[in-house]
Amino acid sequence: MQVPMAKVRVFGHRRVLDATLAVLHQSRCMHLVDVSQDPSMTLPPLSVDDAQLERSEDLRYLRTRLDALLGLAPGATAVADIAGEIDLNVLRDELDADGPQLEQMVASLDGLRMELETLPRHLESLQRLLPLVPDMAELDGYETTALLLDARHGSVLAELNDRLTTELHGNLELISDRVDEHVIGAILIYPKRSAELVRREFGREQVSRVRLPEQYESVPFRQAVGAMQRRLATLPSEIESAEVKLVNLVRAHADWPAARASIQAHLDQLEALRSLGATPHTFAVSGWVPKMQLASLRADLTRTVGPQVDVSEVPPGVDEFPPVLLDNPRGVAPFESFVRLLDVPRSGTFDPSLLMSVFLPLFFGMMLGDVAYGLLVLVIAVVVRRRVSRPGLLRDLTRILVLSAIWTVVWGFIYGEFLGDLGHRFGMQPIWINREVAIQSLLLFVVAVGAAHVTLGLILGVWQASRKPDRRQLGERVGLLVSLTALFAIAGVAVGMLPEGVVTPATAIALIGLAIVMSSGGVMGLLLGPLELVGLIGSVLSYLRIGAIGLASVYLARIANELGATGPLWLGLALAALFHALNLVLGIFSPTVQALRLHYVEFFGRFFEGGGESFRPFGGHDATRPTLVASHRR
Repeated sequence: MQVPMAKVRVFGHRRVLDATLAVLHQSRCMHLVDVSQDPSMTLPPLSVDDAQLERSEDLRYLRTRLDALLGLAPGATAVADIAGEIDLNVLRDELDADGPQLEQMVASLDGLRMELETLPRHLESLQRLLPLVPDMAELDGYETTALLLDARHGSVLAELNDRLTTELHGNLELISDRVDEHVIGAILIYPKRSAELVRREFGREQVSRVRLPEQYESVPFRQAVGAMQRRLATLPSEIESAEVKLVNLVRAHADWPAARASIQAHLDQLEALRSLGATPHTFAVSGWVPKMQLASLRADLTRTVGPQVDVSEVPPGVDEFPPVLLDNPRGVAPFESFVRLLDVPRSGTFDPSLLMSVFLPLFFGMMLGDVAYGLLVLVIAVVVRRRVSRPGLLRDLTRILVLSAIWTVVWGFIYGEFLGDLGHRFGMQPIWINREVAIQSLLLFVVAVGAAHVTLGLILGVWQASRKPDRRQLGERVGLLVSLTALFAIAGVAVGMLPEGVVTPATAIALIGLAIVMSSGGVMGLLLGPLELVGLIGSVLSYLRIGAIGLASVYLARIANELGATGPLWLGLALAALFHALNLVLGIFSPTVQALRLHYVEFFGRFFEGGGESFRPFGGHDATRPTLVASHRR
């Protein structure tokens, strides 16, 4: 639901402006409105002087430096309380003194970790080639190069040997052998003065040599192996020591995250000056505050600033719409993200998050409808949710999948499905129908569900249109609702649920509803009215996708089970597991997409009105809702 908003003006003396902005920033409950965009504000905008601009630039520079250093320091970016006034000179001195040291320590630690990661690969290559290295490789004046080639390209070595032997006048030794089934190793020994010529031949033959870290390039192979082994033994202790030094340095500046938060608060307040109104002695702040928090804001300003500031609620203008803040129960809140994916509801209109929390998991469960798959989806959702700690769309999706998985298990029992028809094979009986057999009943049921869902959307549309002076939209929605209800009655006669005598009055009522739709659209209504009714019927039939996707999942599960019973046991189980895994992936993706589509296109299209402006509290950088409203959800 949308939180009721109050249009608020804060007036005060210029000497308490900073204190007032500090309270508003800390309260995080006021959406500021620029005075230049507030038609009811008669004061001119407050002008920002050169000193404030200079301070803003200085704070931005310090924030950038802090962000760079805090990004390097592990664990230093944790949420911190604002530290109040900070001494910029002290902070600047700390950054100048310890910032370069921190950067150097992080770079050194990264280098050690990279060395620990890459050195074993170099050592492995050398150890594979070491049996090929003769003693003469250690002679002064000679250079040794190692090669590893795919065994399929072994002929390249013969060509390379012939060419280099000719060019070096026989002053070359090439030793090669298989180091394993697929790789040939080779050692080339040649005078150092001919190194450039040999490298050119490598390029001509597109041969890559085994490259060692720079510090081992000039070391003979046998000595390099020993040096690498000793280095690998000492690296863990060096890394641990470097990490301890880095942690100690970070702990010595544990106030940096709080200083960064304080700098951001001051920058926000300096930016807010541009949206205020002012006279030489007074200032005015205009904005929106949730009504439930207005009394608390007044009390905070009175207690902190005193009687020199006044908070008053003013009526909004005719064309003014408050920003939108959605506040739903904990179980419904994740669905707000998916409402916002479409658009922010316009102020004063219906928030569909609650209805979405009911129908979207229900439709998902109706489509997937398998006990085993539901339990697997539940496990996946819980595991991913534990790994995603930050609020956002992905975490909201995991919560939705948890509810959807529960409904999948419920519908699995209703259909009697466990890994498709495997449950039926072991005596599991459906509570209602076996949808693989009773296809007609299933499709009629999902059409009925679609009819109820679309009708609910129309009812909401009629209610919402009745609150506005636009009678055209009201007439169109009333006419569609009347026609759809009459068509339901005719469908009831067709399936034998209603007597045949209902057809004539139902047809008359449907035509009356169509006439209302056509008259509401004016001249174009003569053409668009019938199209609207046809589109409405198509929307109801779109819910057949619930049954179609479910049946596709059932048949794919049956194929998996039949493959599992053919051939060797191990092969059958492997194929069954593969197909069930594929079905599970499709069973997560397709029902999610199709359930969202049914809501966005078929349901929301009957009543949803977007175009709202999200509530952005002054001082709130991590959410669109103020801390006091959201506190009961944590």
